[in-house]
Amino acid sequence: MLELQNLLKQFLGRSIGLEELQKQFGILLEEEPRLAITAAAWLDAGEKDGRLSAAVCTSLKNVLISHMAASNRGPDPRDSGIFDVPDFTVMRQDSAVEEASEQAAAQETFVRDSDKTKLGSDTDAERITDQANDNSAATVDAILCIGSIIGGRYELISELGSGGMGKVFKARDRLRAEAQDRNPFIALKVLSERFKEHPDSMIALQRESRRAQTLAHPNVITVHEFFRDGPHFYMTMELLTGKPLDLLVQSDYSEGLAFEDAWPIIEGVGLALQYGHEKGIVHSDIKPGNIFVCTDGTVKVLDLGISRPIPVANEPESEQTVFDPGTRLGSLTPAYASLEMWNQDTPDPRDDIYALGCVGYLLLTGRHPFDGQSAREAFNQDLSPPKIDKIARSQWSAFVDALRFRRDDRIKSVRQMLNRLAPQAVMRSKRRTAVYIGAAVAAVVAIFGVRYYGLTVEDRALDDRGRMATEMSQAPVQRTDLTAAEQEEINTLMSIAENNFTSIPADATAEDLAYFLSLSPNSVVQLTDIVLQIDPGYEPALESRQKAFDLYLAKATDLRDAENFVAAMSLTRDAGRIIPDTSTVLRLQRSICDASPEICAGL
Repeated sequence: MLELQNLLKQFLGRSIGLEELQKQFGILLEEEPRLAITAAAWLDAGEKDGRLSAAVCTSLKNVLISHMAASNRGPDPRDSGIFDVPDFTVMRQDSAVEEASEQAAAQETFVRDSDKTKLGSDTDAERITDQANDNSAATVDAILCIGSIIGGRYELISELGSGGMGKVFKARDRLRAEAQDRNPFIALKVLSERFKEHPDSMIALQRESRRAQTLAHPNVITVHEFFRDGPHFYMTMELLTGKPLDLLVQSDYSEGLAFEDAWPIIEGVGLALQYGHEKGIVHSDIKPGNIFVCTDGTVKVLDLGISRPIPVANEPESEQTVFDPGTRLGSLTPAYASLEMWNQDTPDPRDDIYALGCVGYLLLTGRHPFDGQSAREAFNQDLSPPKIDKIARSQWSAFVDALRFRRDDRIKSVRQMLNRLAPQAVMRSKRRTAVYIGAAVAAVVAIFGVRYYGLTVEDRALDDRGRMATEMSQAPVQRTDLTAAEQEEINTLMSIAENNFTSIPADATAEDLAYFLSLSPNSVVQLTDIVLQIDPGYEPALESRQKAFDLYLAKATDLRDAENFVAAMSLTRDAGRIIPDTSTVLRLQRSICDASPEICAGL
């Protein structure tokens, strides 16, 4: 038994591969026939205590079975059941029909790391050769095969992709299947052999899982759990159907997209990054390979394995002092890493802004802004990105500021970047509505004078909340029980709406406020509209609309007091679109007209 233990130690220490392990185990059985009596139980114990994976145990048991059969020790040991060896032939036959029906969809399904992630510096990257990656992949392939059961729960169905951190498989969750879940499939990531050689690798993968679980956002991939089975570490996550952006920019998007087509992708990535930044996390590796476009159009940000915490001021015992994967592992993608990342400076949200600028530029043009050169090379050569002619001047200036080499010159937040890039067609539409309403008000004033506002207010017998309560009592809202899917959708929409409120800076301009509350594609008003279509009486949605209404009026009052009457009147109109015909709005509009009659006269 000592010889078998030494043999397994060599395998776990990567001195020998699986094929050599099987060969040497067979030789041991030939030299010591009595070993066969205790080997099966010993292997079972090794699998149970986590020292050996199920796949390794199965491969060695197969050697043992072959040895016993060849030694004429009675019937095939498989038939006895004492070895508990799964029949992979049967398992593959059982899944053949399912795999055939899903073959076309599987070709479109990817959840993977990009293998373009390099290490540390240009010279370090060159030392990581294709040979090393191939050897690592071969080792994992030998241990993890299609049909393997991981952790006693996840059956490997097909390989989806591979990259710097490891391989990703499509897997069937047997617990979900037993519960008759309609979709029992998940994505399972396994840490690569090369990555595991780093002493902090487990920390990196565990951190990826933990952080991703805290980032509950529709544009961030959902991560379920992190666990160990034998010598391997795994992470399970939602299975996405669609294509990664790096493949799309090489095919469908190779000539660049129109802005209205690129914007949903840019905004989706931006919203995910902004959410992470608010949680104190910098992604540090935004690139096309870490962005996934689902078949329904949803954009997901992947691979938080080297996400880095934003250092907390005056807190030396922060997480960064314990372990920082960006520093220890030195991972970055040269074409998308900021100059500060090359210099190993403190992580900062503006690192992600530089990467997002590169990705957005690539989407619109089909080219990297610096032809694939790193920020360090582009800075040394004093390069500038060629202008994108098909977008507005203000949008181009946003890209220029996002792609600046020095952090202090860059846009300060993703929120500001999205504000500056927001589709001009949407903004013009809103402005046209505002102009139309303004013209209508001016016409009324020209005929009836400014006293119109005073008379209208005086005619109201109820305050706003009283009037709304009366209307509700007269015409009660018909509500039905929500399904689980509807409640989940509402929860997601309300989470994004609440995120909009927390994203509004204390010194927000009128334009900032209008963007988060009304103008952006995922604004509070638009999201609560959708919620109220699902459940017309949903109280949190009504409260969010009231909160947006109150914010508009508070800002409009401040602007009026600062004698910025044009902006103040504009915000009162925005408030009026949320809750129409309220005395509060009309009183504020009257005070603005009293202070600046020319505003109401359309002058």
